[in-house]
Amino acid sequence: MKFPPKIPAAVGATYTRTLLIVLLNLPLVWGCLLWDLRGVDVTALTAAYATAVLAGWYVLPLLVLLGVVFLLLLPVRRAAAPATALIAAVYVYYLLLDAVAYGVIRIHIDFFWLEYLVRDFAGLGLPDSSVVTAAAALAVILLVEFGILRLSGRLRPPRRLAPVVWAAAVLAMTASQILHIVAYQRNDSRVTVLTPHLPFYVPFTSHRNADKYGDLLPFAMDENAAVLEESTASLTYPLAPLTFDPAAAPSPPNLVVILLESWRFDAMDADVTPNIHRLSLESSVFTQNLSTGNQTTAGIFGIFYGLHPTYWAAVKANSARIDNPVLVDALTERGYACALYARSKFGRHKIQDTMFRGIELHEDFAGKNVPEMDVDLTEGFLGFLREQAARGGPFFGLAFYKSSHYDYCYPPEYEIDKPAKNINMAFMNADTDPAPYLNDYRNAVRYTDMMVGRVLDELRALDLLDKTIVIVTTDHGEAFNDDRANFWGHGTNYTKYEVQVPLIIRFPDRAPAVYAHRTSLADIAPTLLTRYFGCTSDPRDYANGRDLFDAAAPPRAHVISSYVNHAFVFGDDVHEILPLSTRKYRFDDAKAAGGDPPPGLLRSVMEEINRFYR
Repeated sequence: MKFPPKIPAAVGATYTRTLLIVLLNLPLVWGCLLWDLRGVDVTALTAAYATAVLAGWYVLPLLVLLGVVFLLLLPVRRAAAPATALIAAVYVYYLLLDAVAYGVIRIHIDFFWLEYLVRDFAGLGLPDSSVVTAAAALAVILLVEFGILRLSGRLRPPRRLAPVVWAAAVLAMTASQILHIVAYQRNDSRVTVLTPHLPFYVPFTSHRNADKYGDLLPFAMDENAAVLEESTASLTYPLAPLTFDPAAAPSPPNLVVILLESWRFDAMDADVTPNIHRLSLESSVFTQNLSTGNQTTAGIFGIFYGLHPTYWAAVKANSARIDNPVLVDALTERGYACALYARSKFGRHKIQDTMFRGIELHEDFAGKNVPEMDVDLTEGFLGFLREQAARGGPFFGLAFYKSSHYDYCYPPEYEIDKPAKNINMAFMNADTDPAPYLNDYRNAVRYTDMMVGRVLDELRALDLLDKTIVIVTTDHGEAFNDDRANFWGHGTNYTKYEVQVPLIIRFPDRAPAVYAHRTSLADIAPTLLTRYFGCTSDPRDYANGRDLFDAAAPPRAHVISSYVNHAFVFGDDVHEILPLSTRKYRFDDAKAAGGDPPPGLLRSVMEEINRFYR
């Protein structure tokens, strides 16, 4: 048998015709995508990258899909070309609708919005005429596809069209992602600016390969070469310059933020976190607080920007122009000494470049294991506090502990909750008893609480506690098969186990109290700016969050992000938007079906997730 086997001429001709249909559709596909890119500042590098993305990311998956369809239709080869034309029509129609929607409301139509466009367009505030326009556009596209189908049967393409098309698509995909990997690492906005403009575009990143191979690229790629002009930026943040009343905040307090990695809402009590619990008795405690993410970057983004995490890609694309969130700007402009102590790779994950640019970062600590490194982190942070007490000026310090991250680490003497067993994901299922794994996690949290206690004791000993706002919270929660749906860890769903998190804030001027209304990590920044830094601007100019203490505020949708997807939490219902589908379930049970959102909240969240786009 010869290899590769010879393909029958009739089969080859039919497949070549399907490729012709794809090629004839590319002007329509690229026209819609270029419409999304209007307003982008075009440089030579931007144009080269955009060309590679359009020829690779938006063509190669289509070739794969149509290749599968062709193989399935081999027994009825005549159906292959019409099926290809129909799929192409759907593809072009989606891109057209998305381009129109993005141009008007800066939202890409994922499956969540597509469902409500089909089922309840009036609930989104769209006029009846939009349905007529959409139907007319579909009719035109179908007519064009019929013409392309007819034309493809008359053309005589080159014999080697298939390998040339596939090679070009693979080469374009590879080139575009190599460019993005290096540009993302170096904050080159000429490349990264395109990401939020394009639908379903989640480009690759690789810190290791960017550092290893980035210098091999034959052109300059650096941050100084690529700061976007204000007129061509995709994001307007803040919406207007902020105004401050110095008389309203003559002596802003110090700020200490302590984060326990993966800290869930029910792991804050006198048993697991005795030191933090003692702090809570003299603090404002928010018992129904939601993170803005079920993974680290989205959660921290919400704390410091006060924005919905769906803006994360746009902030990264515009980071060289934005510089830092307005809360951090308020600190640095007032002469705060700032330092970060974190073991969560703030540099690698772009947290430093987008939130703490120019601030001293400590992320390498001595120790043979995670618990020892967290001890060294604590020693460094205590040293920073002592330096600031001696200096006498205002300061901001962040300590981010890692021991409570999977695979939960602590010294043997902290194995108090027993039996304690470390998770092996390969052997987990919905019937697995979570108790020993939850015990393991609780032991790690208890160990971290010991170090937090040392920080709190040092603040008291240095007479800094009553001059400092102390925030103790986390980036996200952690699941342990709580609803017997086989979800473990984080980044897997948006139930309360991964999203509802402790928030304890000791304000020097507020009496301790417990607040049971629903709040968000996105509320921290606007609360601090308005109450403690004299910001007189409308919080809507710089945040989606609102005042933490506004218990009478109307209900709102909470926007929460993961690695490549996001969700809307409407009351007790979660709408999770996946790349190719949506899921609806209850906030306290991933196995229970969720309900539909109120139309008012639907319109509100639409406005909020696009308000800062230009």
